[in-house]
Amino acid sequence: MERKEKMKKSLAFLISVFLIFLTACGGAKDTGTAYTEVNVEEGITLTLEEDTLKSSRATFLLANNTEEAVNYSTNEYHFEQMNDGQWKEFTGTAESNWGDETSVLEAGEEIALSYNWKTFCGATTEGTQYRLIIMVNDSPVAAEFTGI
Repeated sequence: MERKEKMKKSLAFLISVFLIFLTACGGAKDTGTAYTEVNVEEGITLTLEEDTLKSSRATFLLANNTEEAVNYSTNEYHFEQMNDGQWKEFTGTAESNWGDETSVLEAGEEIALSYNWKTFCGATTEGTQYRLIIMVNDSPVAAEFTGI
């Protein structure tokens, strides 16, 4: 009898963990975005590279059109969806622990950065507006696009 009870508790625990995992990765947060002002770094742009967009990944071009080197977050990104006229970040990227690793992009240079958001956010929906945000010099830089 005791073994049967332990198995029931274990099963209930596993189901709970699975449901929490699905909730964390699934939808956009109801609280909106922490990034109300983006693209304030003069001369820094993030654009979607042509013909790279898939429903779960894409490549973006980060360009530094300034006269000084900039630091950008190597791993951290935030993925948001437009809902009812407001940007809302997916829980998966909002609650991730990215670390503080940065790289340098020299003045006048451009770099291709690939992101796969499927694990944290799922696939995009055709016709829905999204934006990917990375941190450059501790400021959010965003690229907006329409899902496929």
